Amino acid sequence: MRTTYLLIAFQTVLLVGQPNHATAKWTIFAGTEKTDSPSAERPTHPTAGALRNVYGIEVTPDAIFFSTVDDHSIWKCDREGTSMIRYAGTGTAGHTGDGGPALKAQFNKPHEIRADDDGNLFVADTFNHCVRRIDAATQTVTTVAGTGQSGFAGDDGPATKAMFDQPHSIVLDGMGGIYVADTRNHRLRHVDLNHNLVRTVGGDGRGRLPEDGQSLKSASLFGPRSLAIDGDSIWLVLREGNSVWKIDRESDRITLVAGTGKQGHEGDGADPRLATFRGPKGIAVDSRGDLVIVDTENHALRYVDFAANTIQTLPVGHPMKRPHGAAVLTDSKGIDHILVSDSENHRVLISPPRN
Repeated sequence: MRTTYLLIAFQTVLLVGQPNHATAKWTIFAGTEKTDSPSAERPTHPTAGALRNVYGIEVTPDAIFFSTVDDHSIWKCDREGTSMIRYAGTGTAGHTGDGGPALKAQFNKPHEIRADDDGNLFVADTFNHCVRRIDAATQTVTTVAGTGQSGFAGDDGPATKAMFDQPHSIVLDGMGGIYVADTRNHRLRHVDLNHNLVRTVGGDGRGRLPEDGQSLKSASLFGPRSLAIDGDSIWLVLREGNSVWKIDRESDRITLVAGTGKQGHEGDGADPRLATFRGPKGIAVDSRGDLVIVDTENHALRYVDFAANTIQTLPVGHPMKRPHGAAVLTDSKGIDHILVSDSENHRVLISPPRN
């Protein structure tokens, strides 16, 4: 878990807690809540620059990155939350710019973003059906997987000649590879960056739920939408499957964590596996190893406490509108703060200290 030091000095919103929760003050970390505000072409305060339908969030030791799907861009914010600027993309959709500077490259509805230990940024360029890399030192863009055409092809061959269908999420495996949620192909795929090879590690292309405890290799995956990773596990959100699963990185077994597979918004205070979701689209792991789940079509943020074996809806306290991404910032005192992209309100919210 990366550590990010925060100076929280942003516009605040008073949020009313739910029963058994204390009243908390959440913060508008970035975004103006309007689409007609100026974008951050030059450094500006994060709450003064427009984030047009913000989706992905990535935290690094020295920055926070956001992706926006309505202007096809990546934004970089300093860790103190005092300055934000466009980092990649021109503001218009396209698929250009490989081999050149990120600010002149075109993306098409980039969703989730991830950074490696050297600060290189990887982008799920979703509607270009590929994964692209932005070099930290030169800001040069390259494609590391996908041809730019939708489809399913290329397993056991060069990743740059393989075909994906709207890959929404990626995570780095820490060993020179990337897992890709190949959403519309109902598959989880792995890209070996060192050898430019791609393979399917889970999913058979059929839109149905896996069986609890089965081998990932033989499992079906119904709309893999979002990924998180730690030393032991890969955490997988199934969008159409309305559920969250854990993949053991050693045994390769997939087990149910939360959700029955049915649509709804029930189950708070009880076993997470008996809860219902409606189109979940984001996930993050906090410093305790518990889960933050973005329950998008319920306009809610859910929290799985493994020690208590319960799920709760977090008291955000005001209406969110189709939130998508989440990340956890852990400060110098080991205290977590949750970031959530309140997508169609065009802003990022941050929680008060959580532990």
